[in-house]
Order: sequence, then C-alpha cells, then structure tokens
Amino acid sequence: MKKLSVAVLLSGREQFSVYYGGALARWTYEVYSRLQEHIEAGVFGFPTDPETAYHLRHESSGWWRACSLVSKVRVLRRYEDELWLRALMPRLRGFAVAHVHNRPQWARLLRSLGYGGTIIVHLQNDHLGHWSRAMLDALAPDLDGLVVCSGYLGKQSIRDSTALASKTALVFNGVSTKLFCPKEHLRLPKTIFFVGSFIPAKGVLQLVQAYALVLRSHPDAKLVIGGSTSFGKHEETDYVREVRGLAASIKSQYGASIEFPGYIHHDRDLPGFFQRATLFTSPSLFQEPFGLVNAEAMACATPVVGSNRGGIPEVLGETGRLVNPEDTSQYAEVLTALLSDPAERARLGRAARERSRSMFDWSMIAETWAGYLERVGTGDTVAEPSA
Repeated sequence: MKKLSVAVLLSGREQFSVYYGGALARWTYEVYSRLQEHIEAGVFGFPTDPETAYHLRHESSGWWRACSLVSKVRVLRRYEDELWLRALMPRLRGFAVAHVHNRPQWARLLRSLGYGGTIIVHLQNDHLGHWSRAMLDALAPDLDGLVVCSGYLGKQSIRDSTALASKTALVFNGVSTKLFCPKEHLRLPKTIFFVGSFIPAKGVLQLVQAYALVLRSHPDAKLVIGGSTSFGKHEETDYVREVRGLAASIKSQYGASIEFPGYIHHDRDLPGFFQRATLFTSPSLFQEPFGLVNAEAMACATPVVGSNRGGIPEVLGETGRLVNPEDTSQYAEVLTALLSDPAERARLGRAARERSRSMFDWSMIAETWAGYLERVGTGDTVAEPSA
C-alpha cells in the first residue's frame, strides 16, 4: 500500500530542532515519527542546526537569505511569504497533503501558485482572531481542513463563519508520558516550579509577587523559575531585570530561596524539574491557546495551579486549580493551601496523571491525526470543536 505523502510547512523561522524549536516542531516530530509506516512526511522550514535537529526528513531552500532580507524592508515585507513558498513549490507539488502550521494566509498562496493537493492549516496560536467573517468565509474554499489545539482556540478562530466551522477539527497537543512520568522519590518539599518564556505575558512577575505572600505561611517554600526570553537564547530585558530585582529584594528580606536555572533542555532536563516540584504553576496573563507545560506537569503527577484563561482550563479539567493571576492575593491563597495539604496534592496528582495519559499521550494524538488525515482525504465532514 502506497504511503500518504505529507509536506509539513513550519511557520516563521522556527528550527526543526530539539533545542531551538518550539511547540510546532515538537508536534511535527512526535506525531509523524510515529506514523512513518503509513505516512511519508517531509518537513520544510528555515535551516536547522544539524546537531540538534530532529531525526525526521527536513528540507530548506537557499532562498531563506533573500526572505530574511525582504522581511527587513517595510515595502517588501508583504512579499516574503510568496517568495518562500514559490521557492518550495517544485518540491511541494510532489506531496498529496500540505500541512501548514500557523499560517492560514498560506492556503490561498499555495492555491495561487498551483498546488492542487489537500491543504490543512493547523493553528497553535490565535492567527484568525482579527479576521472578519467575510475573510473567514473566503478562507474556507482554499483549504480542506482547519485544525485547532483547543476548543477555546477553535471558537476564537471560526466565530460565526459556518463555512469554516464545517472544516474545523480539534486535535490536542501531546506529551511523552514515558519521559514525563512520576518519580515520587525525587519530590522535594514546598517547591513551586514555573517554566516558560521569560516575558510579561507569562505572568512571571505576578508569580514572584504571590510567592512573597506565600512566605508568610510557608517561610521555607522555594521558588524555581525556569525559561529564557526565547528558545535556547536569553536577553536581559527590562522585564527580566524587574523580576530579578524583586526576587533579590524578597531573598534579602525573607532569606527565601529563588532560583533561575535559565533555559531548560526539554527532553534531557525538564522532566526532572517537574518530578522534583511540589507544585507547578502557569500564571499566563494572555489567553494561552493550550499551555503544553501544564499537561507535562500533569503527566509527572505534579499538581498544577494554572491561569483561568484560554485553553488552560480545558487542559486541567478538574485535576488542578485555576486562578486569576492578576489577583495576587487569591493566587497566593491557592498556592498556600496546596502547600499545606499533602493529601489533596496527592489526589490531584493522581487525577492529573490519569488525565494526561488518557487525553494527551503522543501515541494517542498520532492515532487521532492519522484518522483525521484519512477523513479529510476522503472528503468526510469534520466536526466543529467544542470546549
């Protein structure tokens, strides 16, 4: 039986890399590496560091340099996408399916350049929230499927466009539940862990402010803040300096323990941080579409205190605690209560582990994706996502 050929188009300048890549690269590798018996996948994107590249076929184009130059010139910037796709077209025509990450506008471009295969646009972020209904209706004929990573993102994306809703499906992000698993002998007492981009939208400052209040009841509580300003790289921005300054003040005043381990290697080091943590917290201030770190913490049976925004409530279900991260007092109260209640932490951890295994395991996501590709390829109607 002939394999289905799928061209995966990474968006922007994301590298197809374990270290420098993000959620799109990881999703692509974890799913398609499990489907190699039935699917021939080729990943297309900007050049990737070969030492950290995922072990899956990856191709680029020498035109990436020209695209980078065009992107820096305001009057030429709008031609960057067309230049990039035009350079790839001779190879893309050989694939039955074009799987486009986070670039809905590429559907029309691909059609205009003569691509006649199946086009699937896969959203991990809100790239359609600012589109009008007319624009959404016009997008629908150019693609065969729109995939979203959460019901929240689906509602934001399709809104009142029935044409686009009929082509939209929900496929969650995933977790390696073998890599991210409980190791209770490593668990440390009263350790609050965060990992994510070190930017204002992730709520790191609010976490440090809440931690200062937690210390009133738990003076021996520790805080570990992992992450950098971008994948594999770090810049000492004004925001980073503000957070570090507040942390230094708290350490000086209370003798508290606050650590900044920096960027954490996903496969090699991140599981251990979750396994050692008493609690994990993700105080995103924006409408986070999914929040993969929550599912990874859950897989390690680590209770999660998450933001009540975006898709995070869908990920946690009833297995964690939701807070308004801008209400510092409430945030601190929830953290304090869980630090004081080992039985409740154990209950939440067990429930979280089971939810992660039953809903987010990569093998399950890959199976779901294979079934989705089969349905879209035969023209079957796809269900509208729900919360």
